[in-house]
Amino acid sequence: MRRKRLTALLLVTICLVTAVPLFSAFTTSALTLDFGTGQVVMTESALLGGWYNYDAKQELTHGKNLFARALAMGEEDTFAGTFPDVVAFIDRLAPRYEVAPFDGQVNFHPHAAERFTVTNQQAGKVIDRDRLYNDILTALKGNKFPVLTVGYRTVQPTPPAQIIAGIKTRATYSTRYRDNANRETNLQLALGKFDGLTVAPGEEVSFNQVVGARTAASGYQTAKIIVNGEYVDGIGGGVCQVSTTVFNAVAQAGLHITECHHHTLPSSYVPLGHDAMVSSAADLRFVNNTGAPVYFATRCHDHQISVTIYGRDKGANIRYQLNTDVVKTIEPKDEWDDNLPTATIKDYQAHPDRYERVLLTKGTAGHTVDTYLETYQNHRRLSRKRLRRATYSPTPNRYTLREKVVEPAPLPVPIPEP
Repeated sequence: MRRKRLTALLLVTICLVTAVPLFSAFTTSALTLDFGTGQVVMTESALLGGWYNYDAKQELTHGKNLFARALAMGEEDTFAGTFPDVVAFIDRLAPRYEVAPFDGQVNFHPHAAERFTVTNQQAGKVIDRDRLYNDILTALKGNKFPVLTVGYRTVQPTPPAQIIAGIKTRATYSTRYRDNANRETNLQLALGKFDGLTVAPGEEVSFNQVVGARTAASGYQTAKIIVNGEYVDGIGGGVCQVSTTVFNAVAQAGLHITECHHHTLPSSYVPLGHDAMVSSAADLRFVNNTGAPVYFATRCHDHQISVTIYGRDKGANIRYQLNTDVVKTIEPKDEWDDNLPTATIKDYQAHPDRYERVLLTKGTAGHTVDTYLETYQNHRRLSRKRLRRATYSPTPNRYTLREKVVEPAPLPVPIPEP
């Protein structure tokens, strides 16, 4: 009886000793992944990740552990199809260890022969997935728990020539100015602030912040400006022509205009409704909505200023343009010359036959105008967005009075005596 008990105990012990590794091998895995800068143990529980639904997990893994799936894997089966949980696990870890290539810094030289250059590029590294998946599969099929060294592939940055080739001219706009030394100085000062400007994706630009205050201390000269519907002398006259030129270039480049204002009188250097007035209380603002940097180059030469904007290609045959609709025309009024004495006006009103009205300055009609930004592909209009409604005041007809010259009555012709 005692011998039978010892034999039974021995058999149970043998079964327990042999059963433990078999159970562990087919129900639990503990592969260690060495990423070079750290190690991660991949277990069945770690693979669960965000899978909190048991049925979903069973469907994902076909109810089998890693070893069972590895042994059942056929030649036609893919790693991703057999081990989607492992692939997801590696995807979660990858951002800790992979390094994206750095395409470098684009340097803008607006007037150099080589307008754009690229510097400070750096290669990146990504996990060699094919190699890692093969090592994992080999370990699982061999019923082993090794430390797997994760290999990497070097990823080169985008070639500089390719980056530069992707930078296109999005828009160029020019306006002309008359020969006036003070005005030209002001144009050059304001325009120079935009020359070489780089605007990051999503960045909003304020004209007033870029240009700064227009003061005599900053070098600005006295030239004509519009105040209360009249041309008067003021510091910084001409800066609105710069803001207008920038406004039109920005619109044609397809950038998002967030603030713009009009003058009270039409501007001679752009079509009606295409002007952009700036002052200490009025700004021109726009946002780079292209998803890539944009670059500004400016030029002031031979009585013409120009603004060119470079950036990502607008798309196949896409163009943007400003168009206007005249909503209302306002006829000019008749006004007396400021130097005409009040007494003369009163005498004319009492005795209109004594005077003749003389036109000194012919007025201009005023207009209410809607300005639209339109998008075209080839000749087909894709969209039309109203930017603003502007009213430009008429200028009056200026008259003076001239007293009529009364010719003396002719003397009677004598009748000869018979």
